[in-house]
Amino acid sequence: MFEDELRSEEVEESEESEEEPTIISVEDELRILDEEVPGLGSEKLEDEYSSEDEYPFEGAETSELPLLLPLSLLLLLLQAKISIPAKNTHQHLYFINASHNLNIVILNFLHFLQMRFTPLLVLLFFALATYGQQISVAVLPSDGVASSAELEALTDEMREAALKVLPTKSFVLLKQDVVVKRLGGAENFIKECRESSCIVDLGKKAQVDYITQASVFKLGNSIRLKVELYDVHTEGLVSMFNDEAENVRGLLSIVKNRAPEVFSKILSSGGSKSSPLVPGGISGLERTTDYEFGGGKRYLVNLSTDPSGALLSFNGIPASGCPKTPCKIELGEGQVRVIAALDQYETVDTTVSIARNNQSISIRLKSNFGFLEIRPAYIEGIGEEDDWNLSINEKLYRSFENRFSPGNYNVKLSHRCYETISFMAGINKGSREIFDMADHIKLKKGGLALSAEKNGEPASEPVFVNGKQIGDTPFRDAVPLCSEIEIGESRETVNVVLKYNESVKHTHYALAQATAQDYSYAKKKSRKFFSKPSFLIGVGLDVAAAVAILLGYEANTDAANEHSSYYAMSSGNYSSAWKSVEDKKNERNMWYAIGGVLLASGIGVHIWF
Repeated sequence: MFEDELRSEEVEESEESEEEPTIISVEDELRILDEEVPGLGSEKLEDEYSSEDEYPFEGAETSELPLLLPLSLLLLLLQAKISIPAKNTHQHLYFINASHNLNIVILNFLHFLQMRFTPLLVLLFFALATYGQQISVAVLPSDGVASSAELEALTDEMREAALKVLPTKSFVLLKQDVVVKRLGGAENFIKECRESSCIVDLGKKAQVDYITQASVFKLGNSIRLKVELYDVHTEGLVSMFNDEAENVRGLLSIVKNRAPEVFSKILSSGGSKSSPLVPGGISGLERTTDYEFGGGKRYLVNLSTDPSGALLSFNGIPASGCPKTPCKIELGEGQVRVIAALDQYETVDTTVSIARNNQSISIRLKSNFGFLEIRPAYIEGIGEEDDWNLSINEKLYRSFENRFSPGNYNVKLSHRCYETISFMAGINKGSREIFDMADHIKLKKGGLALSAEKNGEPASEPVFVNGKQIGDTPFRDAVPLCSEIEIGESRETVNVVLKYNESVKHTHYALAQATAQDYSYAKKKSRKFFSKPSFLIGVGLDVAAAVAILLGYEANTDAANEHSSYYAMSSGNYSSAWKSVEDKKNERNMWYAIGGVLLASGIGVHIWF
């Protein structure tokens, strides 16, 4: 009995489990919820979507859709209809209500992010686009005979000049480590710099628009600087200059004054950056043809500039066979771009047409300099025997009238007798600046403490400076360094060396008048000396030495004449003629030797006897 009841229950349960589950839509679920709790379902539906503005997708901008699309797909999956047995209706409604609230929160948060960060993304996009259009400039490390620290200082001065001239909105100055990285690392960078014949090649490998470098050379006792700036795309020389100084400090001053003018040429030339599009794929395949000698006609061209001495480049490439004007060079037929650059003159960039042999081309250069004139002066002629020393930017100049490129120059004038004069001169194109030293010179002075003694006792003697009496001994005062100092009525010269801005003590011993007794004693002593036999012997030896030396000089003259006759012979006995030359030389040497021995003997007699 018990077993039959158990089977009956199992059969009922199996039949109940085989019943199809009831599928309930969202509208039915809300209706059932409203029946059990009046107003809950309809009120929730009205509250959630009563306002058009609150509905997440109503009124959405088209630009928001790409950002909302991924999450919308996720929400659709969550909102898919779910098959739930009828007895779990309340649990299913609870899940739908929670999912709906989660959807609204996520969509509102996404809408907030969209409104907040869209302007920032737009600004970032335009910033990246602007950066991509900037023109890149690279300053290669300076090269030459200077030390590593000095070359690095020159490079830093070049970079500083570029930063001052080029606006950062349109230009970007690459760091050295960036250039090194683009050239494949430090080792490859050094190799490229050594192997490249032109810095344009380095610019192409470094992927920049403009490239420049300063080079230092040794020129006599001075150092010469050359700065070049190239347009990498056109391979053209944009600007350059050459100058020299006594040391690297002078070169730094030159770079500081003249490098900004070099970089300003980029602005005046309207520097641009082009990025041509390259079509993908393989096209334009051509088959090989028979060899034909091409290249067009070439002609010899005579090139000159006014003034001469300009550096030349043709189609952006310096010509080794025509480094300076005037010169003759071979050029191809047609249009050729010529750049002529000369220090203190404006660079000329022109195009000429080459059409015939021995064609003459002359280029006139416009001046780009001003004059600085120094007018030397002296006080009462003191120190006129010595010139003033003139240095400009630590470079010495012999002339007191010189021309310079526009800029500021440090001028220094020095003289051993005058105080040093220093000033700054500003030179403009076509101007003449004049400095008259007469209004600014001042004598150097030193202190003099002068006393006099005569016959072993202190004496009061008049003191004269440059011919004028300025006091008596004992004398204490400042006097010019280059003065002529005299003392006493007889104007005896005072041999004293004055020191600049220092005091010097000096005692002058005046000469006493000679007595008649002293004169008589001296006369007797001289007679006794000249009557000694040793004196007469010494004089005889001296006379004999003089005679021997004269004979040697005569033999030397004869030897020279014989030598000239030998070389003038066109025929005859050459051996005999050459023997005559040798005999005269031997005779000359003999007399010189005899004269030397006699002269030495006479001097010895005078000294020892």
